Amino acid sequence: MQDEQYMDIAFDLAERGRGRTHPNPRVGAVLVRDGQIVGRGFHRGPGTAHAEAAALAEAGGKARGATLYCTLEPCAHFGRTPPCAQAVVDAGVRRVVAALQDPDPRVNGRGFALLRGAGIQVTLLEGRAAQLAKRQNAPFLKAVTRGLPYITYKAAHSLDGKVAAASGDARWISGEQSRQLVHEMRARADAVLVGAGTVRRDDPQLTVRLCEGRDPARVVLSASGDVPLAATLVREAARASTIVLTVTMPPAHEERLLAAGVRVERYGGDVREALQRLATLHIYDVLLEGGPTLASDLFAAGLVDRVAFFVAPLLLGTGALELVGWPAPGSVAAGLRLRAPAWRQVGEDALLEADVEGA
Repeated sequence: MQDEQYMDIAFDLAERGRGRTHPNPRVGAVLVRDGQIVGRGFHRGPGTAHAEAAALAEAGGKARGATLYCTLEPCAHFGRTPPCAQAVVDAGVRRVVAALQDPDPRVNGRGFALLRGAGIQVTLLEGRAAQLAKRQNAPFLKAVTRGLPYITYKAAHSLDGKVAAASGDARWISGEQSRQLVHEMRARADAVLVGAGTVRRDDPQLTVRLCEGRDPARVVLSASGDVPLAATLVREAARASTIVLTVTMPPAHEERLLAAGVRVERYGGDVREALQRLATLHIYDVLLEGGPTLASDLFAAGLVDRVAFFVAPLLLGTGALELVGWPAPGSVAAGLRLRAPAWRQVGEDALLEADVEGA
């Protein structure tokens, strides 16, 4: 097997930590000696062994003289656990192959430097492996390098691009299998983001109910703080972390929200600042489930990174709520182009997942 084949195994291991490692990155590691895998590991969550340490523990003495394949640069700092790079040195590993340098300022090449200083050969892969590593930890990388969460806009719409009927009714545009997949997406996200309009109109729970998994934080973005006290996510704030991002709010209303268990956070009025506030709370991976108004604001600010559109075999006609709320451009060339689109069928629906150009 070649380096990239072993790295693929490490990527698969890292995926086993999806939805569990927040706010840490997902990392997988494989130890290979004489063409045989002698150790495997992945990071299971904060405070647990890092992937490299788990692989070393499984390999034991067989790690001496082995090659370590890890999806991210081994750390070189003390956190909740000791530095992995030093553990690799102490175990007598001969070579380390990594898919990506860790941009975290506490690491950012220091792990590689420690390894090289100990006489360990270090290989940093490029091309496909590097791209896979960036995709796997896109939320972590964006938060660390730009101070912003990674935003995926999820929406269900009809074939003619409508997200609700003329009355605002949207239950249900997508099918049962699509809705179950959305709950799986929630279970992997750090938070679900909506606007106060969605809360008032749909009274959503924004929890995980159709699959196994933890509930994400529920975040409501409302400049005026106009979030109904009778809303389900307020009444059930004890079930899952609930945050209201606001510019201003009447003190009496804030007191009632706080008493219900809702966390209230301020921002200065710019939507980018609101999302930066989420990043400081270690909310890196956000599923945007709000309506066209909030989505359009985030698109306009260049803050949406990816889309997940469930397209239903349904026609709703003119006068219904559109998928996006901005005016149409004068030419097709001026439209927002999506990159690396991937289509798949989910029940009777079609799911489009793609990156947003320029994000």
